[in-house]
Amino acid sequence: MFWPIGKEKMDPLLITAFVLLSVLCLIGLIATPLGLPGTFVILAGAVLFNLVQWKMAISLWVLVLLLALAVSGEILEYWLGVRLAARRGASGAAIAGAIVGGLIGAFAGVPVPVIGSVIGLFLGVFLGALLVELVLQKSLPRAWNAAIGAFYGRAGAILVKSMVGVAMAAAVFAAAV
Repeated sequence: MFWPIGKEKMDPLLITAFVLLSVLCLIGLIATPLGLPGTFVILAGAVLFNLVQWKMAISLWVLVLLLALAVSGEILEYWLGVRLAARRGASGAAIAGAIVGGLIGAFAGVPVPVIGSVIGLFLGVFLGALLVELVLQKSLPRAWNAAIGAFYGRAGAILVKSMVGVAMAAAVFAAAV
């Protein structure tokens, strides 16, 4: 039974814990593609699920696994972004420009409902790497390759970290039921 309602009596505390867990998992899954630490929001949801019920409904081993996945997701996100950008010839400064551009783009967004921040993130990564590499190298083809690499790196990092987030959410709900 997935929904926390028994045949005898509905437990309001358990229902509250499940709603809180569901909301935090959803927020975490939405935040992850934006480059925000959504995996840690999912972990916080699991911890709060236990705290609301005042018992270890989700075991310590599952919480440790979730922590390991959240940390791994953050490391993979950074490593993939840097590795794929560097493979296309981006300098360290261009990678830093892509990170700053991505943050600015994600928060500024594009005036498109719902997905504007994601579009802004990708545009920011691309333009940040392109502009920094263009200023430093003064070569448009090299700057273009670096920007494409930063874009691919960001896309790969978001994909992998989003998959980690989905796996975490699935593990949380499997452990909570």
